[in-house]
Amino acid sequence: MGFQLTEDDLADAMSSKPELRNCKYRNMIALWTSRIETIRVDLATTGRANEDVKEIKKMIAEAFSMAGKVRETKKKGDFTVWFTKFADTHNTPGAKTRKDYLHTLKRLRDYFPDLDTYDFADVTVARLEQFDEFLAKTCKLNSRNHHMRNIRAVFKYALRHDLDIRNPFDRMKLKTEETAKRSLTVDELREVFTMKVEPYAEIYRDMFRLSFMLIGINPIDLYRLSSISSNGRIEYRRAKTHKLYSIKVEPEAMEIIEKYRGQKNLLMLADRWKLHESFGAAANTALGYLGSLHEARGRKKSDTARFPDLTLYWARHTWATIARSIGVSIDDIALALGHGDGHALTRIYLHEDRQKIDDANRKVLDWVLYGKR
Repeated sequence: MGFQLTEDDLADAMSSKPELRNCKYRNMIALWTSRIETIRVDLATTGRANEDVKEIKKMIAEAFSMAGKVRETKKKGDFTVWFTKFADTHNTPGAKTRKDYLHTLKRLRDYFPDLDTYDFADVTVARLEQFDEFLAKTCKLNSRNHHMRNIRAVFKYALRHDLDIRNPFDRMKLKTEETAKRSLTVDELREVFTMKVEPYAEIYRDMFRLSFMLIGINPIDLYRLSSISSNGRIEYRRAKTHKLYSIKVEPEAMEIIEKYRGQKNLLMLADRWKLHESFGAAANTALGYLGSLHEARGRKKSDTARFPDLTLYWARHTWATIARSIGVSIDDIALALGHGDGHALTRIYLHEDRQKIDDANRKVLDWVLYGKR
């Protein structure tokens, strides 16, 4: 069969709730056991229960050897074909969505070793519930639901293409839990902006400040900024939504930009990090250590770290939270963040809307940096 287990792992794999490392083996064993059971039932129903042992062994050996050949030649099930096809529709430069869907597909294959033979009808409520139990060993509820939503999206995609299938999610309800806090209060933000940091962390803290001052610009867009227009704005297409966006560069933000001018892009991030993911990972690690001045990089965060969960993405949530606290309307906040509200997103380029965004950002910066309301 091509694999081996210790006695304890074999017992664990055959238990009702095996350890994560043995879940794949449990499913493989179940598959092979079902083949043996098929032979046993066939012998019993055809009156061959007293068949010679050597003959039975030969039948089992043939079933096992032929299984591999059948799996090699069997037509691939349509579920993974459509799953991959759907993931490929999100294959735009810089987007993580395709990788996200393929990660869900990988987790499915981790649990179902014969997944590539599945048709949509094989992805039942019972199997999805089993998969959820498998994920629960390593994932929190919202992460598990994220995988489930990815699977549901594939079913909806197939239905939109007129496949005659039944959607198991019509009979499933995904539970959710409240998302953990991802924003700072104004006092906490001021503390981050002014606290003493280790020399290596200065650039990461400055990039967090700059992201906030640019209305919570995402790390990938910050990394890719190419220039500032003649009228003092950064104008770019967001990697996540591919919508055009425009932000006025305030003097405080310009000061940080000048400090970190780059050769390849507006900022030196691309000169130092080949990939935006590398920059983001390094920044998020460093931000989680802020306030822990004597903690060496690469080691566990000490209890003295002020905001151990802090990441660059918090800048976006924090900007929105503070803007609302000083009276900026929800509509203007949504406009500033580039969220759709039923209007054409191109309206962000109307002068009136630009001015609303500029005024909101200036109010937020005046309150955070100078205490002016």
